[in-house]
Amino acid sequence: MSQNMPQPQIQHFLQHQTFWGVTLLLGWFSINICILATNVIIELQRISKTIPLWEPFCWEISSVAMILLLMPLAIYLSDLWLSKLSIKPKLALHALLSIPFSVAHVGGMYAIRQLWYRLMDSDYQVGSLPLELLYEYRKDAQTYLTLALIVFGYRLIVRRLQGEASYIANGDELESRAPEQQPEHLLIKKLGREFLIQTRDIEWVEAAGNYANIHIKNSIYPMRITMDKLEQMLPSNFTRIHRSTIVNLEHIKEIAPLDTGDHQITLDNQKTLTLSRRYREEFKSLLRFT
Repeated sequence: MSQNMPQPQIQHFLQHQTFWGVTLLLGWFSINICILATNVIIELQRISKTIPLWEPFCWEISSVAMILLLMPLAIYLSDLWLSKLSIKPKLALHALLSIPFSVAHVGGMYAIRQLWYRLMDSDYQVGSLPLELLYEYRKDAQTYLTLALIVFGYRLIVRRLQGEASYIANGDELESRAPEQQPEHLLIKKLGREFLIQTRDIEWVEAAGNYANIHIKNSIYPMRITMDKLEQMLPSNFTRIHRSTIVNLEHIKEIAPLDTGDHQITLDNQKTLTLSRRYREEFKSLLRFT
């Protein structure tokens, strides 16, 4: 079978996932800011009340700014602690994480609003603190759940576009193989189609949560497997160079020392990887370099 390259737009999306993720998120939040702020203005006008135009935008922008600041930390902690759990404990821990998320969101939001109001020669007032915290937590819990679903959906779409890899033997797909049974091919599922790739075409592999991302030319294929298990399964021309990186020795172009004591590995596609000191001696024994 042969590999069909994605459409140019899909290819660009897969190569610049961070850019597209941030751009879509900022666009979505920007639309929400405009809609929610103008809704406040319209509702007040309906009852013949007016407030400075900047106030509702201050409220919405301060809220969104804190959410954007908290999202990377929330995603990191979720991937670190929750990714390997089953659905029930995962949901329970997400519910618990929504509490510190709300506290940090409200505290930061309040500080931004106080500063903004002072710059506008005004004073920001809040009502009863317990009531305000309860009110904000109800909204923050919904926001936390919505963002968790958005991140999950985004990653699901990415994996769908990338395709997923698994080992095969005699034309049959296997979930796992013994370390001594090192396959020459992987079965790739992509956009509803299946095709074979040779393991020697793999350039490098990086850890990504529960997945190992397999890099082949300009494409990335996630495989649900640990790096330790994958390292044992791959042929002898693959070796670990970092806790989160495996490289195909046949694709290494050059190696250069760094001031930190690590080494920089450059592949034949100009991709640079880090050889950490922890794996340096084993790597030296394979390449016989000093």
